Amino acid sequence: MLPVMALAPQENEFILDMCAAPGGKASHIAAIMKNTGVLIANDVNKNRAKAVIGNFHRMGIANSVISTYDGRHIPQLFKNFDRVLLDAPCTGTGVISKDSGVKMSKDETDLQRCFTLQRELLLAAIDSLNFKSSTGGYLVYSTCSVLAEENECVIDYALKKRDVKLVDTGLSFGTEGFTNLRQHRFHPTMKLTRRFYPHTHNMDGFFVAKLKKFSNIIPKNNESEDNEEETEINNIDSENAEVQNTIEKPVANIKKPKHGRGKNRAEKKN
Repeated sequence: MLPVMALAPQENEFILDMCAAPGGKASHIAAIMKNTGVLIANDVNKNRAKAVIGNFHRMGIANSVISTYDGRHIPQLFKNFDRVLLDAPCTGTGVISKDSGVKMSKDETDLQRCFTLQRELLLAAIDSLNFKSSTGGYLVYSTCSVLAEENECVIDYALKKRDVKLVDTGLSFGTEGFTNLRQHRFHPTMKLTRRFYPHTHNMDGFFVAKLKKFSNIIPKNNESEDNEEETEINNIDSENAEVQNTIEKPVANIKKPKHGRGKNRAEKKN
């Protein structure tokens, strides 16, 4: 319930739940909206989407559209949402008390796949927001993971790639997000995010962050970073070419022995 409380949906808004299945948070959003406005409940897994349909029928929700698109393609299909909830797929390290198999079934490769997908989904969610919305322009990102790689690192990535800022979640309890951890150094506003731990708050391990979008402009530092990467690649290519030339030139200058040289020596001896 906490991510929906942070999202704070209003009546008659246009809202997206990007990863809605099995529908608990989406039905909570629809209840707060009092069956007004439009709620897009999307989940890429068609089998899991059936649970959303069942929950919506059971609760009498009539203001929703259920879809099964890849969340990364949402900006090409729907735009100008007032609010977006992204309860991203994650490794589930916050619910180990319920599913102890997480400790044995996940490895470093799974973690890398998760936070790569989370970054792509988060940027797509931001791009689908309407920053001119009179009531919204907010996005809530949440995971049931306690790993910084899936939480603070993903949010910090979005802060650099889009014109968004972290705002207060409105949740009165929880631990502040990390501003520094091991080799990572995050934006100071990361303390506005909230972490929840089973041993501290008597609930599943969770992470909640709320973002406000200000424009559709992509920050210039991204272009400069891309240009720097291109120049570095070009420099490496030119260096490799120079090294290759230095190797090829001496080889080309070596004179090949003339044919029949051994025969002429034998004639001189005779």
